[in-house]
Amino acid sequence: MTQLPARRLAILALLILPASPALAQSGRFDLQKTKTVLTGLVEKTLRDNGIPSMSIALVRGDSIVWTAAFGYANMRTKTPATTETIYSTGSSFKSVTATAVMQLAEQGKLKLDDPINKYLGDAKVKDSSSTPVTFTHILSHWSGLKNGAETQPIWGRRLPSTLEGFTSALTWVRAPETKWEYNNFAYGTAGLLVQKISGVEYEKYMVDNILMPLGVTTPHPVYPSPEMVERMALPYSAGGTFGKPAPVAQVHFDVYPAGDIYLRAADMARYLIAQLNGGVFQGKRILSEASVREMHTARFGGDYGFGFWMVRDTASGHTLIHHGGAIAGQRAFLIGDLDAKVGVYYMTNSDFLPDGTPPVQSEIVYAALKLLRGENYTPRAETKGIAVNETLLASYVGTYSVGGATITVSRIGRALAFQQNGQSTITELLPVTATRFLLRGSTIAVTFEGDAGRIERLVVEAGGQRQVATRRK
Repeated sequence: MTQLPARRLAILALLILPASPALAQSGRFDLQKTKTVLTGLVEKTLRDNGIPSMSIALVRGDSIVWTAAFGYANMRTKTPATTETIYSTGSSFKSVTATAVMQLAEQGKLKLDDPINKYLGDAKVKDSSSTPVTFTHILSHWSGLKNGAETQPIWGRRLPSTLEGFTSALTWVRAPETKWEYNNFAYGTAGLLVQKISGVEYEKYMVDNILMPLGVTTPHPVYPSPEMVERMALPYSAGGTFGKPAPVAQVHFDVYPAGDIYLRAADMARYLIAQLNGGVFQGKRILSEASVREMHTARFGGDYGFGFWMVRDTASGHTLIHHGGAIAGQRAFLIGDLDAKVGVYYMTNSDFLPDGTPPVQSEIVYAALKLLRGENYTPRAETKGIAVNETLLASYVGTYSVGGATITVSRIGRALAFQQNGQSTITELLPVTATRFLLRGSTIAVTFEGDAGRIERLVVEAGGQRQVATRRK
């Protein structure tokens, strides 16, 4: 499941790129140009960030116009990723769980304002009797329930708790509608509710009622078959500018309806098309247009609907739906333009860089949306470092600490490198002045400061926040 700050950073980076006036699919869509531009951007991103692989699918209207895969699903054996490679969807699957709830509501089996305890039987959550938690609350993250999720190593020999087990242990920490808080437990509960109300096990319901009608042939998204495991991308941490991707432990989540689901990028692209086209994929309806509008309606004054962030893109003037997702060593991202009816879905087998941001740059999403609309795309100018005196660069090398974190600054060739907590990811520092640097591929600044000619500390500035790390040696 994805962490809120990184997901918000990703979309904010997208929205602050240069604005250009646009109308829905205003120009002539050039598929070959789109392939060429995005291939270059993806390959550069994998190379610059030390990412093993990426699978991407582009949608326009009611069609998937391009699918492609880059890099390696297994770094040791150099097994290429293909469009058949399977990754984790992470929390980008939350809206699919919400879609199942909406289907049951259409069938009259529940009402969105019903208390969820009405349907949970012995697995009731411990909420306030005066303000009961409803379906609307859990799908929009306004439930007030305890938040969390637990991972277990696949090879840890200990099974996670059942859906009933963690739901019955849930208790409220505040009244619903008083504070927005991203909540994986709430979406795990939503999956249990789908199971209890439909009378069908969660995976079977999702396959029979959503995925198969969309033409998805990946058979076991919750409990992958041996044949599916054979096609899976292994998880890695991103290597950064200088580092190589490092394998990480394979884990699974107890609250799998919140996003521990295994599919191809093209499978999720089919779902995205249905969301962009009023619940229909190539003539097959999975949800009514009214229900889709409900899902795309932000709740209680916030900017989150049912499994989607809702954003008004200042560059295009269009409304975007989006959601990221991650488990250890894997990431996914879904974004769609409701006005132009275009969108992007990508998956990678690495998760976060040391600064907490996703390893795939927003430039790929920005470029893809513009090209899919038929607009002109001009790449952002890449930051180039200035020349800095070699003796001064050498004086910055050392170990710095802030809180429980350790930052190591080292020299690799003639470049200055940044590494956090001994992780495998090593990112180049690009000098913009003699003392101020940017982490390559980001807006995160690192400034070296000192007294009496000695460097005593470095200051990291990111997202409007400033942290001072003191030199240890």
